[in-house]
Amino acid sequence: MPTNEPHINLGPFHFRPSGMQMDGRPPLENWRGPLQFAMWCQRASPWWIGDLINAGEDIFGEEFAAVWGETLSTDMVSRYASVARRVPQRNRRPKLSWSAHAAVARLPHHLQRRMLALAEKEGWNSDDLQKQVRELVRTQKEAQSK
Repeated sequence: MPTNEPHINLGPFHFRPSGMQMDGRPPLENWRGPLQFAMWCQRASPWWIGDLINAGEDIFGEEFAAVWGETLSTDMVSRYASVARRVPQRNRRPKLSWSAHAAVARLPHHLQRRMLALAEKEGWNSDDLQKQVRELVRTQKEAQSK
């Protein structure tokens, strides 16, 4: 394993880009924190990537694209950045997935807040929320055409 490879150590747990290794056999009570950390990173990383891309592009413009190189596809970069730009941090709900937020990204901010609150209250997954958003948009269009 390269010595310059990025890594994070949490006690006996060693996280690297392509895996986790551990020293010995840590007792059961030592597993909760590292496992929660890994799950938290998985849920938070699309936001971190989108916010970093938006901030970097705001500061450096198109030149910033060289920073991520070929690490991410252009489609994923565009998607992360678009959702992060359209859904302000004050609207984001940590209990909901990034995909749920992507489902409301095209709505005005006040409707984003309303739909995300409903999704959290009703226990909707991102597919359920997407259907609800489509229905909301359809209803609004019908009301405007009358």
